[in-house]
This record gives sequence, structure tokens and C-alpha cells, in this order.
Amino acid sequence: FEHILKDYYCLVSCRQVSMMTMITRSKKRRKKRCPSIAVFVLLVLTTCSALYTSCNFSTFIMPPHQPPQLRSNTTAEAHGRKTYPEEEQKQDVIMDISTKSIEAGSHINIPPPESRIGPNGEKGYIHNAKFLLENPKPLVLSDLERESICAAPGEGDETPLGYAALENIRNHIEESKGKHDVELFCAIYTYSGGLNHTNAASETWAKRCDGVLYASDNSNLETGHVHLPSSSPSEFGYEGMIQRTRTILAYLYDNFLDDYEFFHISGEDVFVIVENLKEFLATDFVKEYEKVPNQYIFAGFPMKHQYYKNDFLCGGPGYTMSRKMLKAFVEGPLQTCQTKREGPNEDIMVSECAKLLNENYFIDTRDSKGAHRYHPLSVQKHANFAPNGKLDFDAKVVHQSLQWMNKTFGFPAVYKDDYISNSSVVFHKTPAAAMRRLEVLLYMDRNEVCNDMETSRLESIIK
Repeated sequence: FEHILKDYYCLVSCRQVSMMTMITRSKKRRKKRCPSIAVFVLLVLTTCSALYTSCNFSTFIMPPHQPPQLRSNTTAEAHGRKTYPEEEQKQDVIMDISTKSIEAGSHINIPPPESRIGPNGEKGYIHNAKFLLENPKPLVLSDLERESICAAPGEGDETPLGYAALENIRNHIEESKGKHDVELFCAIYTYSGGLNHTNAASETWAKRCDGVLYASDNSNLETGHVHLPSSSPSEFGYEGMIQRTRTILAYLYDNFLDDYEFFHISGEDVFVIVENLKEFLATDFVKEYEKVPNQYIFAGFPMKHQYYKNDFLCGGPGYTMSRKMLKAFVEGPLQTCQTKREGPNEDIMVSECAKLLNENYFIDTRDSKGAHRYHPLSVQKHANFAPNGKLDFDAKVVHQSLQWMNKTFGFPAVYKDDYISNSSVVFHKTPAAAMRRLEVLLYMDRNEVCNDMETSRLESIIK
């Protein structure tokens, strides 16, 4: 069958029996003789009778107007990604998350611990992940950024529509105040040239994380950067992103798996609304979701567009893994899946390897109204999104992804006010000045902050 059938597949596991077949729509292949679909289905049903299940072709072949039957509802309590009923998992073992099976230094194609050099030249350096909690950084407004950061609400880069969305988010934060019982680690890949971004993150959102890592090309106690080399010949360059991400995941597993419940991995140009992320992760549904064997919390913005054949979680805003997911991923796919792959598309690599754990690999992170929480673009870009207008590359792939989610899962394609959730957790494409601007608009009194800092600046000039 494998030489005849292509494009779509169904993996059926019956104790020791594993059969993989594929179905093609290619006109050339259609001319070749192959068993009828009826005979094929009968064969599958017979082989799998011990499991009382069958291959669900609607999972892979479905008309555009008919999304698959979904197992969970779309209410506020049901944040999980909608999955297909009676769908078989690739693995059936309940994982013991209390013990590790991979020792530090034994990961495939990842440098040993002694390759990490500390700020004083020490080998095997492990940083203090709570450095920002212990020494929080105050907000700093430079003369170059002051005008953009202190602009009147709606008159900054966020635009009036973006400010309206931020006001809704601020109101949600204030209304849902309270300690969410979740330990969150925020891992950011960067390099020594990204200090303005990581400094801005330290002054704003990163200090609200319970643990922080700035994976970099050197270790510096003042900036918080940690030397974390990978096996990539591109080293810390853009083409080395896949191997750098593999190294980050192994480092988190080796040193922090037992201390944190969730791990958010992203680049340096994001603004994470930590309270909202913790609120989402603390929901009963998220807790119940992971009690199911072989079901893992892997959260982000699902993307599928014309430039790549498969869907994946977009790396722009980052993605969030539970402890259970990180453990399963590092002990499984990290050691076997695309271990020597090079390139910048770490999100595609992580997503494709995550599918080895479960084909339904991500959880639905939308709110009860169908608005999204993880944002691949800036707040102003999403707030002013016009799907019928001329779209640049970034807007096009987001638009196509929303259409794909609608066609595949029945998620309504929403834009502008309907797109940005009041409980949003992260915005991508956020430069350093914009991080400080969002900090002021979401958490501070703009007039007080900007007037006090202006007074201090003038006093320093006079002196």
C-alpha cells in the first residue's frame, strides 16, 4: 500500500501490530490499481477488533463545510484543544513524572554541561533562575524612548484601537487579581547584542515570572544572560535556532523540571502578560486535561499557511509546555526526532516532534468568546487587522491560519476587537520601547510615572 497511497495517513496500533497506509488524490496514482476503500476499511476493522476501534478518516479527509466532531465544548471552562472522538494515541504508557530517565550530559547532539561557562569562567554553570524575583529591575526611560513611552493613550504606536484592547486587558488583570497557584518559568533565547530587549523584559514582564532564563552567548550576572551553547555550526546565529532550542529544553529538563509546573519558551521580542498566562494555566480544565494519559499541555497560536505544508505552533509569541510535556518531549522526541536538523524554524521542529507524542498535539487557548490569547503580531497590528485589505507577509500567514482553524476545527475566524482576548497572554513583534510602553499602559499611572521621571531627569541635568 505504501507505494500506492500518499498524502493522508492513519496509524493503527493493535498490540504488536502496526499498519500504516496512505491515501492520495494524485491523478497519476489514481490510474494505478489498488484495493477498494471498502476492503481497506474492512481489513483495518478486522485487524483492530481487539481494540473495538477503527481508523477515523474524517480526521484527515473532510469537506470544507463540515468540521470534525469535537470531543470538548467551547465554554469558558473548556480551554482544551478540540480532539477527535475515539482517536487512538501513538503511545499508551502512563508516564511517571516523578523520575527522570535521561542524565545530564547524555542528550543526543547536545553539548555536555561543562560546555556552559559561567560569569567567572566556571564550567558547568547553572544560573540562579530567581535572580529577577530577588533583585527586580525598575523601569528605565531613556531620553530616546521617553516620547514614545509617555505619549497620550492611543497616540503611541499602539493606535486608538490597540489602546482600547489594552484597556480591556488592564481591566481584566485588575478584576482577576490574586495569586494563581502556578509556578511559571520563562525561557528567552537571545544573544549579547540583544541587551536592550532583555533589559526591557527584566524591567517589565519577566520579573513577574517565577524563574527566568536568558539563553545567550555569554554569562553575565548584571544582565542575567547565561552562556548556553548548542551543537550548531551556526552557533548563536539565526540558522542555529533549532539546535539552540533543543539545548534550552535539555537545560530546563536537567536543572529546573522539578521546581516549576510550566515553561514558556520564546524570543526576546515579546511581551508576556504573566498574570493572564498563570490564570489560564491554573484553570480546572487545564489540570484535568493533563490527567488523561498521553495528553500534554502544549499551548500557543496554531499556524497553517501556504508557505509550509503542515500546521505548527507559531514560535513568534512563544509556546508554553507543562512539566509533563517537557519531560515527555525531552525523554522522547528530543533524543530521536530531527536531532541534527539546522535552520531558524525551531517552532516547526518542536511541533513536528511533539506530534510523535500525540497527533492532537496542542491545546485550544481561546477564551469563551472565541478570542485568541497568543498573538503572533503586535497589539496595534491585530487591533487594526483588515482581512479584506492588502496584507503583508505576517498578516497573510495569520489570516490564512485563522481560516485554516475555521475550516479544520470550526473555530470562528475573528479579527480586531473579536480577535484580541481580554485575557490575552502574549504579544509578539514588541521592541524594547514598546515593552516599556505596554508596562506603563497595563500596570502603571502614566502621568505619575512620566512626570516623576521627567522631574528626576531635569534635576540631574541641573546638577
